[in-house]
Amino acid sequence: MTRQKKPSAPTRPPWLIPVAIIGVVLAVLAVVLLALRGNSSTPYTPEVSGRPNITVDKEVIDFGEVRFGQPVSAVFTVKNTGDQTLTIQGEPLVELLQGC
Repeated sequence: MTRQKKPSAPTRPPWLIPVAIIGVVLAVLAVVLLALRGNSSTPYTPEVSGRPNITVDKEVIDFGEVRFGQPVSAVFTVKNTGDQTLTIQGEPLVELLQGC
């Protein structure tokens, strides 16, 4: 009885795995760059130059008559319209006024 040799599995070239990894990395970078490029279609033009500037969409909110214990809420949009970094430190000051 003669033994037959099993066919050996095809061997991969040693460069195949590193090339595949590089291809995946390049594809991910391309997707990220396209996503970032898509967001910058409208360039930001600051209203104030040389310093930060804060703009708030509402300065006053009047809820009218509210029963005691009834919760109310408001949303303010704060935006930096300057060309320098805006840093808000500490708690924001909120003033509640009571009517008669």
